[in-house]
Amino acid sequence: MPKTHSESILEEIEKRNAVPLPHWHFALQRFGFWMLAAISVLTGSIAMATAIYVFIDNDFIEDHEYINLFLAERPLIAEIVSSIPYLWLATLTLFTLVAYYGFRHTKTGYQHATTKVIGGTLLVSLLLSVGLNTIDVGKYIHRYLIENVHIYNNLVYANEHRWTHAENGLLGGKVIQYQKDKHLLVLSDFNKSIWQVDLRNAEVRPGTRLVPGKHLKITGIITGTKTFKSLTVQGWSKRYQKHPLQAPKTAPIKHILENEKVAL
Repeated sequence: MPKTHSESILEEIEKRNAVPLPHWHFALQRFGFWMLAAISVLTGSIAMATAIYVFIDNDFIEDHEYINLFLAERPLIAEIVSSIPYLWLATLTLFTLVAYYGFRHTKTGYQHATTKVIGGTLLVSLLLSVGLNTIDVGKYIHRYLIENVHIYNNLVYANEHRWTHAENGLLGGKVIQYQKDKHLLVLSDFNKSIWQVDLRNAEVRPGTRLVPGKHLKITGIITGTKTFKSLTVQGWSKRYQKHPLQAPKTAPIKHILENEKVAL
């Protein structure tokens, strides 16, 4: 008498010494996929928050009074294309795909369309990134990497790069010391070089704090080995600009350098 399908299955189970898995095994597996999806969404939102900060921090976004300084050196379209944070967008894409993989392997994940899952993941990441940037998460991550991870500087073209060209009149960095009586500022740029900045004839923008630990943007001209004569000084963050500021009474950077060299 031929074997029934059920009997064949039972014999196969006996041959393989298979044992039924406990319920907690499947529950733990589902929980693991949910955790993978959740962690990936959170990581993607951090990447998006950092990408938003890196792009919005660019001077051509808000500091219109300085736009001529940059356009004198490079076309605006080139600045915009270079300023797109490709590294962080790639990170966001990677973790969005990981989140999709994790969600699809949950109990009901297969029931949802791919476009809806990916779209929902990106939407959640965007909303979380906006919340994270209200407490400057993107700023702190970017600034930490800029100052401590050398390879990061080669992967992201950020506003810090624009202000690390003292030879072109653009010097940015962190205040180490301010000697008010001597009108002298000691600054560490984003390449860890220490500069002495002469502020005697500088126009210090309203709201700028000359205290250790603060980051500044300074225009001027090199006067010696790691010495800099300042024309304008402003804080790095744009938040203090609650009222419109008058543009500095300076020409584009090429003209600044030419005039200063003649004066010297």
